[in-house]
Order: sequence, then C-alpha cells, then structure tokens
Amino acid sequence: MATYNGERFIRPQLESFVRQTLLPTELIICDDGSTDSTLCIIDEFARSAPFPVVIVKNSTRLGYTANFLQAARMCRGDLIAFCDQDDEWVTQKLECVLQASDSSNALLFAHAAEWINEDGNPVGVVFPTHRRFRKNLPQNRFPGHVIVFRSSLLDMTCHSLTANNLREIAGDVEIGHDVLLTEITAAMGRLQFIPSVLLRYRVYSRALPVEANLTDSASSPLTRFASRMWPPNLAQSYAEAGLLYRKHSTVLSCVIGDVAACKGNDASSLKRLAKLRRLMEGRADVMSLRAKFYASPSRQVRIKLMLEGATIGQYRRAENGGVGIRNFVRDVLACLVCNPL
Repeated sequence: MATYNGERFIRPQLESFVRQTLLPTELIICDDGSTDSTLCIIDEFARSAPFPVVIVKNSTRLGYTANFLQAARMCRGDLIAFCDQDDEWVTQKLECVLQASDSSNALLFAHAAEWINEDGNPVGVVFPTHRRFRKNLPQNRFPGHVIVFRSSLLDMTCHSLTANNLREIAGDVEIGHDVLLTEITAAMGRLQFIPSVLLRYRVYSRALPVEANLTDSASSPLTRFASRMWPPNLAQSYAEAGLLYRKHSTVLSCVIGDVAACKGNDASSLKRLAKLRRLMEGRADVMSLRAKFYASPSRQVRIKLMLEGATIGQYRRAENGGVGIRNFVRDVLACLVCNPL
C-alpha cells in the first residue's frame, strides 16, 4: 500500500484486510510524506492487526509509481497485491486470487471492481466489464488496485522496475507501475483476468470550476463550442504527453534488457515488447508535433505540420499510435480558424 494524506478513507480499507477469508501474510505500507493523520491511523491499526504490518516513512517524496514499486520490492510473499488507500476489498479477494493462481502459470492477475461514491454507495459501474470500458479487456488495461502479481515478475525486472531507476529515468513524470506490469505480462501472454468483483473502488465527484462553466449564459454558443473543441493549454498538454511517452519508451528499453537476460523467456515476448517500445516512441513524436501545431497561430505553419503529421501516421487509430479521425477534423477546423480562442 502506498499512502499520502489518506486519512479520510484509509480506515475502512485497513478494516477490509482483517475481514478477508484468507488473511494477508503481511502488509507493507510506504507513506510518501503525509501531513494529515494517515500515519496515526496506520500506527493504531498495526498494533492490533492479526498479521505483521511494516511501515516505511519516506524522507523525500517519491511519487506514486516509485512508491508502489518500493513497497512491492519489500514484500516477502509469492503473490503481491497493490492497494490504494481509499478502496475496500471484498472479503474473498485474496482467497479467490490464490485459487486462480494455483491452476495458472500467469504472472499477473486482474479482477473486476465495483465503483462506489464517497458515501460508499454503488454508482452502477463494474470495471472493466461495463459497456463503457469493455475495450479495456482486449487491450489489457487494468488499474493497479485490481492487480495481484507474482514476485517473480519483480525478479525478472530487478534492474529496470525499481524506484531508483524510475526516478532516474522519468523524474517527476508518472508512467504508472500498473501500466508497466500489465504491458510486460500481456506481451508475454501471462496475464489472466478474473471476472469476479473483488474490490469496491471509490470515485469522487468533482465540481466544475467557475471559469470552465460552459453553460454560462454570458458565453456565446461559439465560445462554448471553441472551449470544448480547443481546451486551454492544449499545446502544453500535448507537450507533456510527448514527454511521458518518451520516458515510457526509455523504461521499456530497460525492461527489454532485463527480460532478455532471464532464462525461459521466448523471442516472441521480446519482439512484442520491442514493438510496444516503438509504439511509445511513435506516440511521443505525434504528441510533440501536435504541441507545435497548437502552439503556432499561423495557418501556414499548421497546414505544414498537419501534412508532416500525416506522413508519420498521426491520424491512425489510437491503438496504432495515432490520434484518430476526430482529431483530424479538429485540426482542420483549427487551421481554418487559426486562433480559435
């Protein structure tokens, strides 16, 4: 468990561990500099927990990716479950995953989760099987809170997926520990989905900022359309996405080196990981180009960048590294309007 200022909901999560039909062997908590009562709640829980609780207080903030990896590498068991500070585990979670692991050679298991609101009431979504998220199944996109994996996966990536290496390569850019682990196991064909709902995932309602209220009667229909089509700081958002994909590609290069050094990993897995690395590099190129496109007010420059982007597959489907036909339409309109906002 990685924690940071989680006093509001961490107690129900901790209590859900005690209610497990199969108790965890241990609980590793790495706190990333909480300034609220999170650590006090954890300390109180640790004194009465029916299993060992190890608490690490980071002297400097690591960020959630490095902090989760740090906690995972401290675990001594064969199966490691990532855990957010504000969810609630279903009582059969660990027992169900253990049963699945006994009859499988998968390295990583992902299960379904029911979404709940801040009051703990269901909101009618089960991820990833809800119709809005069914695409996540074939694309093997699972968030960390539904992931349980074998410790051998960490042994396999002992140089690449470490807190120090991630901080050295990515700095403050958060790639996502869950993204990296699911990518690796999916490429190796060793990821298994368990359709059972084994967790209650808390989602939050966020008030729309006054300055972003698109229904403001003082705004004209054209202004509201432009705000939806071209959000503020669009160029900066694309530049940040380009940096993220570039760092992601570098981390995958390190992962490939680790996996290649392990016995028993076939060449096809390495080829799929190499293809994924090239995809991230291509996405980085596309995002960087789009950042230049929306940073320029010149129609001539934008048309030139659109043509350049088309040659590198900018408008392909997202799974192929592009941004899709909808963004092509948006870019065409941006060329016509030039400076829409």
